[in-house]
This record gives sequence, C-alpha cells and structure tokens, in this order.
Amino acid sequence: MSVIISTMASSELGRVRVDLEAFQSELMAEFYGNYAGLKDELSTVPIYDRYPHLFSKETIEAIGKADMDAPPEDDRRWQRYLRAFSTMGYVDSVVKELTDRVNTWEARSTVTFEGEDIPYRMVPVKLRNEPDAGKRHALFEAKLATMAELNPLLLERMASAHDTSAQLGFKNYRDMCSTLKGVDYKGLEASMEDLLHRTEGLYAREMNAVLQEKARLSLTDAWSCDIPHSFKGEEYDRYFSKDRLVGAFFETLKAMGIDPGAYGNIMIDTEDREKKTPRAFCAPVRVPEDVKLVIKPMGGWRDYEAFFHEGGHAWHFGSTDRRHPAEFRYLGDNSVTEGYAFLLEHLVTDKLWLKRYLGFEDSDDYVRFALVNKLMFLRRYASKLIYEMKLHQARVTPELGDVYRATLQKGLKFRHSERHFLEDVDDGFYCAEYLRAWVFDGQLRAALAEKFGEEWFLSEKAGAYLKELWSYGQKFNADELVRTVGYIELDSEPLIQEIERGLTG
Repeated sequence: MSVIISTMASSELGRVRVDLEAFQSELMAEFYGNYAGLKDELSTVPIYDRYPHLFSKETIEAIGKADMDAPPEDDRRWQRYLRAFSTMGYVDSVVKELTDRVNTWEARSTVTFEGEDIPYRMVPVKLRNEPDAGKRHALFEAKLATMAELNPLLLERMASAHDTSAQLGFKNYRDMCSTLKGVDYKGLEASMEDLLHRTEGLYAREMNAVLQEKARLSLTDAWSCDIPHSFKGEEYDRYFSKDRLVGAFFETLKAMGIDPGAYGNIMIDTEDREKKTPRAFCAPVRVPEDVKLVIKPMGGWRDYEAFFHEGGHAWHFGSTDRRHPAEFRYLGDNSVTEGYAFLLEHLVTDKLWLKRYLGFEDSDDYVRFALVNKLMFLRRYASKLIYEMKLHQARVTPELGDVYRATLQKGLKFRHSERHFLEDVDDGFYCAEYLRAWVFDGQLRAALAEKFGEEWFLSEKAGAYLKELWSYGQKFNADELVRTVGYIELDSEPLIQEIERGLTG
C-alpha cells in the first residue's frame, strides 16, 4: 500500500488485517460453545484482551486516513469494511464485560413456573407449546418478572454503547451505524412505512383470521406471547418430520448440482442439549474452512424454516472463495448472507418444492398460513426499525419502553410489554439488515425464476449461478448484487406483490 500513515505504519495496519481473522474465529467459536449449550459461561473478554490493537482509536484513525487516500476501488472497499469492523468492535470492546454478563445470565437463569425451573432460553419454546391461554399468560408474566434482573444490565450496556459512539465523534449511535455501513436508514424507514401502509388492511384481516382459528382470540385482544402458539401449525407436522429434515435439505442441494458431501467444511449440530438455545444459528468459525450449522429440532414446519435459513448461511460461507481477503469473507453487508438464507428458507413455503420433496400435494392452506406469518414478521421488523430510529438517537431510559410498546402495537395490532424494549433489540441496527435481506431475496428469487424457471431449485445451472454468487463472500453489498441479477436498485415491490398475490388470489 502506497499510503503513508502518520499514526500507524503500513505494516501494523497489515497486522490488523491478518489478526481480524484470528479474532473472528475465536469469537465465533466462543459464541458457538455458549449458544450450542456446550458451556454455561460466555467469555469474550479474554478474546478482546488478546487483540487490543484491532479496536484502538489509533487503528480507527489510521484506517480512516487510508480510506480517504487509497485510490483503487478494492482498496477503498476493504478499508471501508475494516473501518466499520474496528469502530464497531471498539464499541463492543467497551461493553464486552456487560455482554458476557448478559449472555451468562441468560444461559444460567431459570423461570420458576408451576414448581418447575424452566431455563430462561427455553421459555419461548414453552410458550409456543402451551395450548392453555391462561397458563401461557402466567408463564409470560413469570418471565417478565425474571427480566427485572436482566433489564438493568441491558440498559447499562446500551447506554454505554451510545456514549461510546458519541466519544468517537458521531452524532449518535444511529449516525455511527449509518455512516460505517453506508445504509440510508431514513430512506429504508420511509420504504417500510409504505410497506406498513399498503399491507395494513390485508394484514389485519388475515392475522385476525389466524388468531381466531388457532387461539380463539381477536387480533386486538392477543398478546405477543400468544403469537408463537398460534403459528405452531401442528396440523401440518406430518409433512415436516424431524427425520426428514436434513435429507430434504441435502436432496435440494443435490438437485442443483451442489454436492453436500463435498463440503467437509460444514458441520451440522442437531444434538438435543438442555441449555442449547432453541433458536437455530450458523457460526462461521473460519470462512470457509469451519462453518457450524446449529439447530435444536422440535418438530414441525418451524424446524424446516429455521434449518433451511441457517443452511443458506452455511453454504454461502462454506462456498466463499478462500483467496478473498478476510474483509470479504467475514465483514461487509450482512444483508447479503441473510438474503441467501431467506432464499433457501422460502422453499419451505413453495408449493412445487413441497410437493416434490415432502409429498405435500394440497398445500394451499399451509402456504397461506405461512405467508401470513411472513407478513407478520415483515411488519414486526419494519416496526422495530421505526422504534430503533428513535431509540438510537436518544438517551436510553426506561421510558423508551412506552415508545417500544406503542410502536410495535401500532404495526402489529396485538399487545406488547414495554419490558422487552431492549431485549428485542439486536446490535448495529441488524433489523435493517434483515429488512434489506428480505427485499434482496424477493428480487433474487424473481431473477432465478426468470432465468431458470419456476422450479429453479431443480436446475444445475441455477446451482452454478448461486455458487458463483456465494463465492464472492460479502465483497459486494446487497445494492450491488441486485444490479448483478438485473435490477436497478433494492426495491420492495416484488416482495409486496408476492404477498398480495398469495393472500388475495
């Protein structure tokens, strides 16, 4: 690199680029161990302490100066990604002790209900499986009472992250995320407000129908704890057996000319451990050499949806070209990997795929049911974005709980507790990355159908096309990739039209 950096030698910046991979690998391995139920304690502090040079103010300054001066486009790209990594990592390093305390608390805590000590992370599963509304609400209240210990930790952590972003010279946490990630959150918020407006009547009608049928509740009488049970979909379980889960996924890949047996780098963890999080996840420990796909199968369509989603992550990371620098293998726009995850997840609601791989001949009712669930989640994340736009430009106080409750209730029509106002927030405006990913997925699927037919998932040419996209890792952002597949820009129109067709046709 020809740039002369006054605060840090080029060789030192090169060391940062090398060490970021070692840091990411250690961090992912630690999160995998805790979330997979292999260890109670999350211990990230020693990892951060081993790599202090990655997140120093001197490093951030040096990368920033290199970013301004470097002429080649690729240099500017990796330097932008590295600047975001070091800056956000600096914030994470400031709150690392609190992060460990929060995750350790979640792994070790229990909720006492009807004489049983339920692991805190398993409460959502219990709520989903509880058919009695009275018991469901009592358990929900017991969880909320337990959160009296958690919320002060979350509040302290979020306030510290906000203060740190200001110390780094940003207007607020929102400004920091927008600047570093290059995402226009105000523009995205406007797009999501349009989605909420256009789908409001359709959502209210269809969601109310599901709740009336599944839980004997009206939309406005329901609480957030009633929703998972209402979408359990037990009547469809016979089509979504636990034994068929991995096989159906592998057969889908094979039909596209993607041999899962050739991917010795992807480990699938389906073991049923007591303290394993019920939420499936993918841990890219070393990209592409060591990728872990983790799920705790419970049975039913949710398992398939979650497994195919995380499978999209796993095969994206596992197919990434090793020759890319670490910045393109680990960093960049997470809307990309989430888009690939949604792409494969969507197959679980595709009538043609359901018939071919699960023998689900008459899937109309199920697909409609799943589409209402998808619309609910879209509106939920759109509402979360609107809330977080307020949260991340203000001083964090418990009073924001009322803003959270009002915003989510306006978008979803069912009742929420203000006590979830921080637990329901992912770092770094990740809700925006989910929303951008849904939009990207809608456009990518439309392009695949146009290029390879409605049953693109049976085409080896489509598989080769996807493998090429996956090989880029996250070098390109979602805005660039939609242009690659034939669109001018990210546009939610295909997504909205798909939902409208599915629920009005």
